[in-house]
Order: sequence, then structure tokens, then C-alpha cells
Amino acid sequence: MKFSGVTRREFLGGSAAAVSVALLPRLGLARVVLAGATEAESAQDDMDRDLLEVTIPKLHAFYEAKKYTTTQVTRWYLSRIARYDRVYRSMIHVDSAGALATAAAQDAAATKSGAQLKRGLLWGVPIVIKANTSVKGLVTSAGWYGYLVPGHELIAPRDATVVAKLKAAGAIILGQTNMPDFAASDANFSTAFGRTGNAYDVKFSPGGSSGGTVTAVAANFCVLGTGTDTANSIRMPAGTSSVVGVLPTRGLTSIAGIHPLNWLLDNTGPIARNVTDAAIALEVMAGPDPQDARTRDAGARAPTGPYTKYLNAGSLKDKRFGVPAFIVQSGNDIAPGASSIALRPDTRALFLKAIEALRAAGATVVVDDAILPSSFLELVGAIKTQQYTGEGTEIYTEVKSVTVGL
Repeated sequence: MKFSGVTRREFLGGSAAAVSVALLPRLGLARVVLAGATEAESAQDDMDRDLLEVTIPKLHAFYEAKKYTTTQVTRWYLSRIARYDRVYRSMIHVDSAGALATAAAQDAAATKSGAQLKRGLLWGVPIVIKANTSVKGLVTSAGWYGYLVPGHELIAPRDATVVAKLKAAGAIILGQTNMPDFAASDANFSTAFGRTGNAYDVKFSPGGSSGGTVTAVAANFCVLGTGTDTANSIRMPAGTSSVVGVLPTRGLTSIAGIHPLNWLLDNTGPIARNVTDAAIALEVMAGPDPQDARTRDAGARAPTGPYTKYLNAGSLKDKRFGVPAFIVQSGNDIAPGASSIALRPDTRALFLKAIEALRAAGATVVVDDAILPSSFLELVGAIKTQQYTGEGTEIYTEVKSVTVGL
């Protein structure tokens, strides 16, 4: 992704540096030494360059070359969470002890087995889990304060099926991500933990209900994470932060061990920064589960793995995509007094460029008024975000005032 001459990697790196300096007094950290860097600081800079926006294949290449241990990588992510997530608040719980124990066990296995070590698809990959998805020994809060009442916590006796699969594939679970109570909102405010900000601009929402995972992934607090979707809860927040969210066909992944919102519609899938990582994670999460009858035929109906083999130049040929016509209207195309949500010119230009890229890859893109009724615009107009944005503005103003005072 690139916008206004700045790559996504440069944006995140620059934003993180700005926020970290602004928050030093609040976090009780020492001032950053910008000149005369020590050898340790130089090594940290190298690690930052390697791991920011890292992909699963690249991370595995680092492990195979023995450039980093899983413990070093896990500590890098935990440090990043500790440094920045007090502002963004994407992580409702960080399981540092559990993550480091898993990493240490993997490092020991790598040392013992050497070249004979058999790594799973997600071996040594730090991930996060949405708070409605059970992780053995942790509280499945689903965003509700009631499940966190001391002495009455909803502690998971076992892992959700998808969590067990992720662990078996070698994933390192860093913790659980914030979400609105019971996943019943398209914003990301919970009674258990409060407000999560968008990774690109904390004043705004990452969307919901998988907004905590989306912010964690976009902010490089993990390599990837899980989301759940009953009515747009993976798809919409993924769209707010330029990440890849996958809503599988119901029955491809099990929802056993996930706090329900609507058993007929609930679903779970991966959220990652790129399609390759999302495909790898989906392959791990997919499959039949006797605890979820809808997955009974998953083995027979699902595509054969590896899922990454479908990521080729011709994969979009003959696929059809629908775009509601009002989305691509320019301001000049809209009749006076008509309902509209005209995109900003720069946003519209990027959207049209994406459509042309789909067509160039062989897809058919249909732009039509019939895809969504005009009444949809009235629903959009009824959404009020001032309170959420206002709370974010307070955080932004506090950070900015501290920056000026440095």
C-alpha cells in the first residue's frame, strides 16, 4: 500500500516513532537517544527493519537462517505492545508469560533437533486471538465486564477448536484483543476494556467487532490474528485499516469454543496484513470438527491445500465483483438534494484504481444501482460517530500537548 508518496511501512514506522516520543513521560520511559547509537541500539534498529510488516515466509526464513530465535521475535512484539498499545488499546489481555514459555520451548526444540526440526505452518509466528474465542486458562470476556468480575471470571477450560489448530501449527499466542460486548456493535468499545483506536489515526474507530485484532495487526503488534463475523465484523474493520480479513464459507472453520452472538450466522477467520499470510492461517484453521455439525463435510467440500497454490496471476479470471454505483459517483454526478456518500476525490481515485486492477487481473466488475437500494444511504446517514471520534480527539490532544512540551 502506498499513499501520498509514503508507503504503509514508512507510515507505521514514522507514526510509531512520533507516538513513542510523545508518550515517554506518560509511560515512564527514558528519552530516546537519537545520536551516538550503541551497538545494542543498532541491533534493535536492524530488528525493527526486519520485523516491521514481516510476512510468515520471511519470518520463517529468518528462523531457518538462525538470524533470530522465536524468543527474540516474541519479545520484540511484546515490547511493541507495551510501548504503543496504551494509546491504541487493542489488547484486552497480554499473556507475556504464556507467549514466552511457548517461544522458549520452540527454541529448545530447534536447538535439539537442528536441521531435522519439523516446523508447522505457523511455527514461531506471534498471533492474537479475539476475546470471544476461548484460550485455555484465560478469561473469555467477549468484551463484557461481567466475565471479568473477580471470583466469577469465565476462565476457558479448553481451547476453542481454531485456537487448538493454531497452537498445533506452532503459533505463539500473545494475548486477546478488545471487542465490543458480545460482538454486538460495529464500533469497538467494550465495558471490559473501553475504546480501541484506529492504527492509522487513534481519533477514529477501527470498526467492529473485530476492531481490536485489526488494530493489533495493522500496528504490527502481531503477525496476524483471529476475527469473528456475524454481520460484517471481519469484513468492515479489515477495510478500515488496509488489512486482509477472510470470512470463510460457513462450515469451513469451526466456531466451537467461541462465545455466540447468533449460532446461525457466527463465523471465524483470519486477519492478516497480506493475502499469503491470510491463506496460510485459513488453511490451519479450516477442517471438520465433531463439536460443530456445520463443519461435518468440510474435509470433502473444502479446496485441497496448500491454499497458497491458488494465489496466482489467473486466480481472478471469470470472477465477478459488484460495486454499488453510488460509491463511485463523483460530487458532480450527484443531483442536488439526493442522498449520497460521495467519496473524497483522492479516496475515489484509489478505489477506481483498485477496480481497474481487478479487471486487469481478469475479473468482471459490475457497477450498478441495483446492488444496494438507495435506502442504504439513509441508514449510513443515521450512523453517528461524534462521541467515538470525540474520545479519540481527547487522546490525540493529550499526546500532542506532551509532544510540544518535550
